[in-house]
Amino acid sequence: MALLTASCADAVDPHGGASRNATADDHGLVAACGGVEFADLHPDTSAFAPYSAWGEIDLAPLGGEAPFFREFIDQYAWFTAEETADSLTLFGEPRHGPRGSNPYASAALEMRDGAWFLLGWGQCSIELSAPGWGNARFMVDPTVPPDPGSDRVTVFATEMACAGGKPPGDRRVRSVVVEETAESVSVVLLVEPTQGDTSCPGNPRFQFEIALDSPIGDREILDASVYPAEVRWPRS
Repeated sequence: MALLTASCADAVDPHGGASRNATADDHGLVAACGGVEFADLHPDTSAFAPYSAWGEIDLAPLGGEAPFFREFIDQYAWFTAEETADSLTLFGEPRHGPRGSNPYASAALEMRDGAWFLLGWGQCSIELSAPGWGNARFMVDPTVPPDPGSDRVTVFATEMACAGGKPPGDRRVRSVVVEETAESVSVVLLVEPTQGDTSCPGNPRFQFEIALDSPIGDREILDASVYPAEVRWPRS
């Protein structure tokens, strides 16, 4: 199996302790969930106003799905992520903490004839990517455990977007070190997407080498392509 090497590795300097909140401008990354985007790469709802005006929404077009939708919205605390005179984008945080692969929710509303109309809704996960790039989940290659004195980490990665069941091949792959602290290193893997219509039979994993700014030492390695970031080393 060929070993892909990072074509670009962005990093912040280790701070020897807790680091500041990284923003999208630091790395050209975007944190998004459904149609909701966050200004910080540690997304939170502190900048969003709470939303509770569900009684103003015309649910008649949902027909028999209306009771299910009411149960759905009750599972989340809702916030207004974006608002114009005729549109609303809402974000939902689970009331009992994130669980599962799609723990959050989003909804899009449109004003029609003086009433709010539901355009779309559903569960989502908060993911980090970059404009013009997709992302990939990764795991540390169990046959090449990280050397504490090395600034290289070998991983197996799986592209999340449809790719015709093929590894990236000639498409570019790069690692972005979002954050380094004394305790951990958070990394996002970005993959150049395919062009045109692409089937989705499931993507194979590919080997990749992540370049860090400093030796890994005894720090945790986190996959930050999904939020909250998931620990990839040491394995539990």
